[in-house]
Amino acid sequence: MNARRPFCLALALLAAALVTAAGCGKRPHPIVDTGLLKVTVATPKVDKVTVFTDLTGSVAAPQSVQVRPRVSGFIQDVLFKEGEIAIGPFTLLGVPYGGSPLFKIDPVTYQANLTQALGDQAVFQAKLELAKADESRAKVAYDKGVTSQQDYESYAAHTKVARASLDAAAGPVIVAKQNLGWTLVRAPITGRTDKAFLTRGNVVVGGQTQGTVLTTINSTDPMYVYFDVDDQTVAFYQRLFNERALEQPDRGGKIRVDIKLLGDENYNQYGPTEYTRHGLVDFASNALNPNTGTLSVRGVFENSDHLLVPNRYVRGRVPLGKPMDNALLIPDGAVATEQDRKLVYAVGPDNKVVAKTVRLGPLSKGLRLVESGLTKDDRIIIRGIQRVQPGEPVEPEAGTIEYPGAKP
Repeated sequence: MNARRPFCLALALLAAALVTAAGCGKRPHPIVDTGLLKVTVATPKVDKVTVFTDLTGSVAAPQSVQVRPRVSGFIQDVLFKEGEIAIGPFTLLGVPYGGSPLFKIDPVTYQANLTQALGDQAVFQAKLELAKADESRAKVAYDKGVTSQQDYESYAAHTKVARASLDAAAGPVIVAKQNLGWTLVRAPITGRTDKAFLTRGNVVVGGQTQGTVLTTINSTDPMYVYFDVDDQTVAFYQRLFNERALEQPDRGGKIRVDIKLLGDENYNQYGPTEYTRHGLVDFASNALNPNTGTLSVRGVFENSDHLLVPNRYVRGRVPLGKPMDNALLIPDGAVATEQDRKLVYAVGPDNKVVAKTVRLGPLSKGLRLVESGLTKDDRIIIRGIQRVQPGEPVEPEAGTIEYPGAKP
């Protein structure tokens, strides 16, 4: 027992030292009252707003032609500059003019065919003159009683045969002239040319369906834009048509459609901020697409600057109702979600937080339209909503709601 005393005494001293050290440590800081939670509040922006439905469209040329030769042969020359505007056939002061020359096919064979056809025609013309002379002499002889009526009628028949042969000979001349003219391939419409798919020295095959494609031409002004419109928008306009509030486009009704080119400088993270081009709907398909549930609609747009090119995608929109003069707009960052409800936190007269259930509409220039649940005098929290609770007092700081990207 005496041997264990020093060991127990050492343990007791160590425990006492640990207790003393713990008692000498720093005490925790007391909780400091930092005051009320600061938030930024602003009244909704009031502006004139038209509700639109957003669309995506693709540009198409009203006229697009594959230029094919009508006769076969070697390409003798390429007569146009690739990418330039070609002029189609036109009439000036009653005189028709052909389109811009594009390609020249070796005309030697077709010139020879025309020469032969003209020669054959001249032969039949001579035969007709001879037959007419024979008939005239036979008529004189018949009148004098020298020859019989049968002989006279035989000469008259020869004249008719010669005249018919001459008429038939005119056909090959027309065809030969036409083929010779077709050796100069002209622009069938006015529009911008593509590259020359074949160059000088290549052999082309003529024909109306299987002819060699030499280049393509697309008209440039105006241009079509095709949209796929959702069923809800289609139903909205169909109600307007049924109520006679708006005439259908094929009956003179004007449905305005606005577009904006993708990549324009006015396009930001909130979507299109300005639609710079305006057109009218002139056609709608007669059936919905069963795969997408959308209706194909076409708008016509002026294109004097030639920025609308075929197959380019554009942003579009069509109005869904009349403009609202005093619409309320708020940023999406001021909206909270609670299950299936959309909430906006406002600050009451006593500077306490009030949760308001709102019904929201679409975006307008980057701000969200509030259809119901707010008034123009409500002070809503636009910064700091993540930390607030309904009924909690806060310290509001005044702010403003402006369109994203708007210049001060």
